[in-house]
Amino acid sequence: MKLATIKRLGIGGFGVVDLVENEHGKRFARKSFNAPAIMEPRLADNVRRRFAREARMQSGIKHRNIVPVLHVELDSDPPFYLMPTAICSLQDDLQSDKTLGGQWLEAIADIVAALDELHGMQIYHRDLKPQNVLRYETEDGRPYYAVSDFGLIAMNESRVSELTTTGMGRNTDYYTAPEITSDLKQASAQSDIYSLGCILHEIVGNGTRVPCAEIKDNGDFAAILRNCTRTDPSRRFRSVRSVLDALTAIEADLPPIIGVKSTQFGDQLESGEPLELPAWRALIETVEDDQDTPNAHAILSRLRLDQIIDLCSKSAECADRLGLVYAQWAYRSNFPFERCDGIANILEVFIKACSFDTKSDALMAMLELGTSHNRWYVERKFFDQCGPSMDEQLARRLAVEFRAAGDETCRSIRHLEGSISVSRSGFHPVLQQTLRDTCE
Repeated sequence: MKLATIKRLGIGGFGVVDLVENEHGKRFARKSFNAPAIMEPRLADNVRRRFAREARMQSGIKHRNIVPVLHVELDSDPPFYLMPTAICSLQDDLQSDKTLGGQWLEAIADIVAALDELHGMQIYHRDLKPQNVLRYETEDGRPYYAVSDFGLIAMNESRVSELTTTGMGRNTDYYTAPEITSDLKQASAQSDIYSLGCILHEIVGNGTRVPCAEIKDNGDFAAILRNCTRTDPSRRFRSVRSVLDALTAIEADLPPIIGVKSTQFGDQLESGEPLELPAWRALIETVEDDQDTPNAHAILSRLRLDQIIDLCSKSAECADRLGLVYAQWAYRSNFPFERCDGIANILEVFIKACSFDTKSDALMAMLELGTSHNRWYVERKFFDQCGPSMDEQLARRLAVEFRAAGDETCRSIRHLEGSISVSRSGFHPVLQQTLRDTCE
């Protein structure tokens, strides 16, 4: 492949990125290996292997919010790989408008979707910052962000601490978790959550912050920023999903909770803290009795992911009852685009923990939520739940729902296939047959 260099786009510890053009006039971002001149040969060889591993790893991840690798040449000198050119970085956008035109939560949701995909494979980015989050557009002109620059991304490996001081100058520590500034082997999901909190501070924080320190803010998002960046990683949010969940709870303009029983659970629900079983039972009875009312909407909208996980560990019976109501509410309601991912994450917990009735209702709600709101993260989550490894009895139960919904199911599946570029042939065989019977 013949490539002409147009201009330099950026340079990091172990790589340079150039805008290049092939013989057909198509442009790419080319990342080439670039070891610092002062690096000793033994360590340079190690870094070169890491670069090759980065290229192979990134090329094997297919996710809309992770920048794809389009072509790899690891035997060239220097080795390189090609990526699609971006419109700009998140850093560029934040410099123009820190609220991103009021759509900042959608940008955070895109970053969370990428990190959730990586963390699910026990992979950690370790160098997340606005410069490494790039903006692209869909064919219909809708913007979205994707995470890039995987120069420090890795699973646990030996000798990585030697690369820390060589490849991570102190000027990059502005978004880096304190536990990995001296030893990258300490990386975890919580390290990326720290970096996410620093990015979030750029958007919603008040005043300045100290690098590698806990963020102490005095605004509406102070508690979230602090729990992203606590010095002790074990005290940070459990997952990136929980961060998004907390953000959407603050941003949602929710009506007050009313009713006599609300005094038994209202304060705990608002705080995001776990509820005791008597409080859960009062809450569940309220939403069962008040289904399709503003009060039920106000309660269900406030539920947090960590609270649901806690409920499932305390009482399968209560989780099943609440899951059924929650799934029916999610299926019938319209939500702001940025709230969809958090709702889908809660539905996923119910799918894992509850009876087939609740599981099937939650899956149908996830399908409707993703396709009606055109949210790729939710659509992908539904598709992954319904693959060949799906429990056959659950597949048969969901097939009944597919048939009952009829044309609505067919429209949703067609939309999903086009939206995230998948085929129904990737579903469980029982679901494939049901779609052939129902939609063809």
